Amino acid sequence: MNQRFNAPGMYQTPNSPSLWLSQRPHVPSQMTITSTVNYPSNGPERPQSKKPQLQKSPPTPPQDNTGLAVRTRRRRRIPSSLRIYQPKLFNNQETDVISYSRKIDSLCKKGQTAEAMEIFREMEEKGLAPDSFTYNILINGLCKDAQLELGVSLMDKMQARGFSPTVVTYTTLIHGFCIAGRVDAAMDILDEMERRRITPNTVTFTALIQGLCDCGEVERAVQVLKEMKLRGNECSPNVVTYTQLIHGLCKKGLFKMGIEFLDEMIISGCFPNNATYTALIHGLCQQGNFYEAAVLVNEMVAIGCELDVVIYNSLIDGLCKMGELNFAREMQVLMVEKGVAPDVFTYTSLIQGLCDSGLLDEAMGLMEEMKAKGIVPNSVTYTTLINGFTQADRTDHAMQLVNEMKNNGLMPAGDIYKILFKSLYS
Repeated sequence: MNQRFNAPGMYQTPNSPSLWLSQRPHVPSQMTITSTVNYPSNGPERPQSKKPQLQKSPPTPPQDNTGLAVRTRRRRRIPSSLRIYQPKLFNNQETDVISYSRKIDSLCKKGQTAEAMEIFREMEEKGLAPDSFTYNILINGLCKDAQLELGVSLMDKMQARGFSPTVVTYTTLIHGFCIAGRVDAAMDILDEMERRRITPNTVTFTALIQGLCDCGEVERAVQVLKEMKLRGNECSPNVVTYTQLIHGLCKKGLFKMGIEFLDEMIISGCFPNNATYTALIHGLCQQGNFYEAAVLVNEMVAIGCELDVVIYNSLIDGLCKMGELNFAREMQVLMVEKGVAPDVFTYTSLIQGLCDSGLLDEAMGLMEEMKAKGIVPNSVTYTTLINGFTQADRTDHAMQLVNEMKNNGLMPAGDIYKILFKSLYS
C-alpha cells in the first residue's frame, strides 16, 4: 500500500532520449569483419570458391487443404503476445469452490457474516474443501463485524485443515483487534505471527500504530515506528503510517512532535497528503496558532496539495475563535473562488463567531443565506443561535428557533432547555 506523492519540481523526467535508450555496443557488420582480416602478401592467392548450384525441388502437387496451409502460415506470423490466451481448465470441484468463495465474499462485503457462515458450512457439508482464499475472505468479514474470537477460531481451523495462515490472515486479525481497542491482543497475535516465521509488513505495523494512537498510547506508537525503520524493506513506513501517527499526536496536543514527524517523512522521500496536513492545521487553529497553520498551508500548496473543504473549515473556525471575523469571511469568499463549496460546518463556524461577537442579526442572516443555497442547518447550527439569543435576553427569538428545530425533526444539543428555563424564570 505504499503511496508516494510526487511533488511537481521535486523529480524531473530526463529530456534526453539517450537516457531512455539502452546503449548497445557497436557490432561490426560482416563487411567490416572480412575487411579486417589481413592475408600475407607472399602467400598463395585465396581460392575463389564457386557457388553451388541448387537444384530446384519438384513442384508440389496441389492439395485440398490449401486454405488450411495459408491459415497456418498466417498464424505463424502472428506475435505470441497477440495470440488468444487459452484459459486454465478447472475441474468441477475447483469451480464449485470458486463459486462458493465468491458468494461468501459478496455476503461479507454486505456485512451479512451470519449468512456467509451458513454458506461456508453448506460448502463443507457437500464435501468441498475451502482453500486459503476462502478462509481469508471469511476471517476478514468476521473481523469487520467485530466477531474477533470467531475469526481466530477460523484461523485455527484453517491450520488444522493444512492451510498455513499468511501475512494477510494475521494482518486482518491484528487490524480487527486494533479497531476494537484491544491492542494488547493484537500484539499477542503479532508475536505468534513472528514465532511462525511469518514476516509482518508495512500494513501490519500501520494497523498497530493506528490502534495505539486511537487508545492514546502514542509513545508505544512511536516505538513501533522506530522498529519499522530498523527493519526497512517491506516494513518501511509509508504516508499512511506517518499520517496515523501524526493524527494521534495531534489528538494529544503534541503538535510540535507532529511537525517533527512531518519533516522526517518529507526528508525520507515520503510526501504527505491532505489527510496528513489536516490534523496539524486543525489542531494549530484550535490552539490559536494561526501563523504556524498558515505556514503549513503554504507548504501544502508548494508541494501540489489542493486545499479542500476540511482545510478551509479548519482555518475559518480558527479565525472565528480568534475574533478575526472579517478575515474569516474573506477566507469563505476565497474558497468559493477556488471552486470549493462551503458546507454546514463552514456556516456554523461563521455563525458561532458572529454570535460570540454579539452580531446576532447578522448571524441569522447568514443562516438564511445557507438555507437559500440548499445547505440544511444541523442541530449544532440551531443550538449556537439559540445560545446566542438566550445570552442576549432575546428569548422570543430563541423559542422560535427551538420550534423550528422541532418542525425539522432536530433536537437541541447540550443543556439548551435548562438555559432557556433559567432565562425565562430568572
